[in-house]
Amino acid sequence: MPNTYLQDQFGLPNKRALVTGAGRGIGRAVAEALGFAGAEVCVHYHTSESPAKEVVSTIEKAGGKAWTVKADLTDSAAVHAMFEKITARWGGALDILVNNSGDLVQRAKIEEFPDDLLERVLRVNIHTAVYTSRSAIPMLRKGKDPIIINLSSVAAHHGGANGATIYAATKGAIHTYTRGLAKELAPEIRVNAIAPGVALTDFHQRHSTPEGLKGIANGTPLKRLGTSEDHGAAAVFLCGKGASYITGEVVEINGGLWLA
Repeated sequence: MPNTYLQDQFGLPNKRALVTGAGRGIGRAVAEALGFAGAEVCVHYHTSESPAKEVVSTIEKAGGKAWTVKADLTDSAAVHAMFEKITARWGGALDILVNNSGDLVQRAKIEEFPDDLLERVLRVNIHTAVYTSRSAIPMLRKGKDPIIINLSSVAAHHGGANGATIYAATKGAIHTYTRGLAKELAPEIRVNAIAPGVALTDFHQRHSTPEGLKGIANGTPLKRLGTSEDHGAAAVFLCGKGASYITGEVVEINGGLWLA
């Protein structure tokens, strides 16, 4: 009986899930978690082909189904072409969209922020979510208990630090986008967001120092940094029947960091 209940509330059998930026970091953990829960996963990547194929292999070794698709999500035409491939594979229906693609790109103070960097940060964090959602919505309407999950950040609350102001602003926009889209698509499609704190992924290996990360861990009530797996489990919950009455919410996963 307990196993039946868990499978009913949190299992994702026969669900079709697209996870963007799924070759590494939190996107990878989310894709693998959805696959382990029973969903067939489309693992999107732009430049990380080998890691994306590793995700597919991991899911398949666990008895699941997965496949890859490549696209530059900052290009609306490329997004349209990607969804043509997905439609051909899944017959025009989709159950889960995880808008994970995004990046800080480069730290820079506002008075030194060049136009081209501003454009890149906006496109990789906002345009990608809008382009992908826009193309996915018709497919989601044909899906079963469809949901969109957007990836945000604790930076949306504190405004970022050390040259991350524009990145933080885009994540604040994702919070607003999530709530507005939840109202726009209700009751057909649920829309929620996951907001990581500081997770020890390649993102912070590229954009943060070991000393800075140690200080954040010490200042976090749970006294550690997050892991990718912390976020994968939350995604499985949000996509399952057990979360069927949750929409327009931002799930904060930061060990209490923003309370400190």
